[in-house]
Amino acid sequence: MVVDDNRKRTDLQPRQELRDDWATKAQCPLCTTLTLKVIHLQNGPDYFLCSHCELSFEVEQSTGIIRIKNIPEQLMFIEDELKHNWVKPSVLRKLLENRSSIMQQKARSTAAMALSDEEVWKRMLALYRLGNTPKMIELMMIQAGATQEQAETASQKLKTIAKQESKQQNLKLWITSGVTIVLILTLFASSWMYFNNQINTQLDQGRTRSATANQPNTPLQILNNLPEPLKPGFLKAPAPYVERTGPKPAHCPRYSQQAASLFGGNPENWNPGSQPGSWQMITADTPATISIPQDMYAGFINNKTFVFTAADGPATIHNVNFVVISCE
Repeated sequence: MVVDDNRKRTDLQPRQELRDDWATKAQCPLCTTLTLKVIHLQNGPDYFLCSHCELSFEVEQSTGIIRIKNIPEQLMFIEDELKHNWVKPSVLRKLLENRSSIMQQKARSTAAMALSDEEVWKRMLALYRLGNTPKMIELMMIQAGATQEQAETASQKLKTIAKQESKQQNLKLWITSGVTIVLILTLFASSWMYFNNQINTQLDQGRTRSATANQPNTPLQILNNLPEPLKPGFLKAPAPYVERTGPKPAHCPRYSQQAASLFGGNPENWNPGSQPGSWQMITADTPATISIPQDMYAGFINNKTFVFTAADGPATIHNVNFVVISCE
């Protein structure tokens, strides 16, 4: 305690009546001027008031110590220690004379109670893991007692972590999509080998025929040899393109119906991906328009170039036949 002499005891009681002539014989314990007067109350104990510094105080009935009623501006720096406490009159002047050192002592105590850099970082990291954004966490920690510098430093570290995790999510998406693409391309390769064999067979047959046989090998005849599941209807569709607009953040779907409702397309075309927290859509006929919510990532195949492309949400992908979405 800064005030060593103050007491807070239930056995101390204020004097109920003060004589007016006492005010003329006493000086203010704070400003030492002879300007005291007695204030009489009908429903409470009398008290002294200094008209110069506006200090007012009650007097204990037997010990002579006082209890301040109105704390003047000069003593506001020690208000909490004086409020409702009994104190010797001589202590008030000492408090005022030692104001600078007392305020420094209180400042050091406050600084010691402040959050350490490590504590600020631990709290901000925990809030980030709960899904809050770095900027929102920074504001929350300043309100909790962290300094602006502490909050900004930790916020920069959080942004670095968020960027690294975003790259990891993209890498995870590429790996997830890559596994599926390898399977698709393997299927395509097998089918096109079969398709090429069929073409060569037809060409060989055409060479053995008479030039006057009039049996042309048209493209339609060749396409008819392509296995039905791989007839690439998406080759006839416009090239896919991405718009930088999409839904707000959302939870990862649990069922195909939810995936179609959130992302778009038909529920029967949506299936869980090979990695947890991912969904994939494959449609061999009519291309779809797919919406990617904020903080999710998508990879899709361009139906003209067969190039795999990634898109960060929020985004909308038009004219797509194959897409993988990572939502964790």
